[in-house]
Amino acid sequence: MKDSGMAAFMIVFFAIIGVAVWYIASRTAWLTGIRPLWCYVGFGAALALSLTAMGTYAAKFTTGIVMHPLTVFFCYLCAVLVILLFVYLLVDLVHLVVPFGKGFFGLCVLALTLCTSVYGFIHAASPKLKKVTIALPHLEKEVTAVQLTDVHLGHFRGKRHLQKLVDMVNSAKPDVVLFTGDFIESWYNCSEEVISPMKQLKAPVFFVDGNHDTYVDADLIKEMCRKVGIRVLENEAVEYAGLQIVGLDYMVADENARDDMHAAKGKETIKSTMPKMGVSSSMPTVVLHHSPMGAKYIEKAGADLYLSGHTHGGQFFPVTLINNRLFEYNRGLYQRGNMAVYVSCGSGTFGLPLRIGTDSEVTVIHLKPKE
Repeated sequence: MKDSGMAAFMIVFFAIIGVAVWYIASRTAWLTGIRPLWCYVGFGAALALSLTAMGTYAAKFTTGIVMHPLTVFFCYLCAVLVILLFVYLLVDLVHLVVPFGKGFFGLCVLALTLCTSVYGFIHAASPKLKKVTIALPHLEKEVTAVQLTDVHLGHFRGKRHLQKLVDMVNSAKPDVVLFTGDFIESWYNCSEEVISPMKQLKAPVFFVDGNHDTYVDADLIKEMCRKVGIRVLENEAVEYAGLQIVGLDYMVADENARDDMHAAKGKETIKSTMPKMGVSSSMPTVVLHHSPMGAKYIEKAGADLYLSGHTHGGQFFPVTLINNRLFEYNRGLYQRGNMAVYVSCGSGTFGLPLRIGTDSEVTVIHLKPKE
């Protein structure tokens, strides 16, 4: 993103934040009778600390005995504030149509905010098995693959969450596990001990890194993966279970890419890398890349299936609506020419530890020969 574009984005972002704080503070002052100034200062400070926590939670200094709980608290607080904003808007709209007293207004706001927050937090931590069937040309026999992505181990998810995912994967009895990045999102819970449940997987695992892995230390995370028996793919192709599996490092689509400000802007792009992968014309090829960018180059290279994550499907409403405009492939199964594209919502969360309108998923992909 160019400097001018980033500046415009930041101006709009903080303008929206300012209006949101003013609106929440004004409605709260009206409901409670607290002086508006105190509400403005209180909500402004709370949101500033929450945004700071979200912006720094990948850093090493947040792993301490004081900073870890503070980081968790303020990230949860930010989620509640976002929910409170939309609850106020909803109740205000209803109040315009069907006027009711201040007491009932406040009760509705409190109940909806509390219930939605609890639901969102619990729902985010409750991954579900999602089953998808995809037909591939040149496939000689059926293959059961499980896609893991966006696990986001860190302040909110640790060894217990990973153990739950491993048990879910094993219950599907896969032939292969395909892991499309964002394994670890912060230095907290970044250790071989935390990821040790991966040793219990009963099928080979192939892994490519994601942007959050690079925010921490991609080389370290890849080395930890190797120590627990995971095969790390770094712009290379392997053959397994009748599939050619191509694993790409996290990179931009091409030299003109402006659609992903997380990937490294080096010489390595999907456009330049895919022709070197030697995509087979006699066996089905599955490409793993963390973000669903560059699909046209992967299709052009002759791949049959493109697996990715990264988008979280928007994670929570109304970002779910915005994501459909931000990403050509946002969530679920798509068809691009002769290539299938599947984008998983992932089994973890980014920033706000909640999900509303999406599921945390472990995807069981039934691959069958194409008639």
